[in-house]
Amino acid sequence: MNKIINIILSGLLWRRYKFLLVSLITLVIFMIIVGQVHQDYLRYNEIQNEPNYVGISFAVKWLVWFVSVAVFLTANHFYNKYKQAQKDAEQQSNNSALSKLIKRMKPSSANASANLNGKSDLSCEHDGNVKTDPSDPFSALRTKQKLRSYADVIIEKKKG
Repeated sequence: MNKIINIILSGLLWRRYKFLLVSLITLVIFMIIVGQVHQDYLRYNEIQNEPNYVGISFAVKWLVWFVSVAVFLTANHFYNKYKQAQKDAEQQSNNSALSKLIKRMKPSSANASANLNGKSDLSCEHDGNVKTDPSDPFSALRTKQKLRSYADVIIEKKKG
């Protein structure tokens, strides 16, 4: 049972953090390779009669490591922003029926310009004395006598 749980959790972690894990493994391998190349250079300099540029080699190694870590961090930052933008776009597209209803209920541009002039076509009396707010998106629903869902509208279109 523990193996199944480990496999499931590993799969979930891999699916969620795949880019991070792959980029981290790539970074570690790159840093190991740079370290090995630097070690080889230091051994080569030991063999030479007069070692040259040992101090500069350390500076280059650390600079390459610093740049690789910076690339790792920026790549993950931009990937996370990209994934968040995809998630936001997906959430907006999931509410397509709701967005269609909202678009149908929005006032036309003539009504919107009248609202800017202080005249409101949406404000109406409810129960004789309660005046609804024209910026309230639900005021049209409060004044309706019968409420219909989006499914009711589609069924009526198919019947008629």
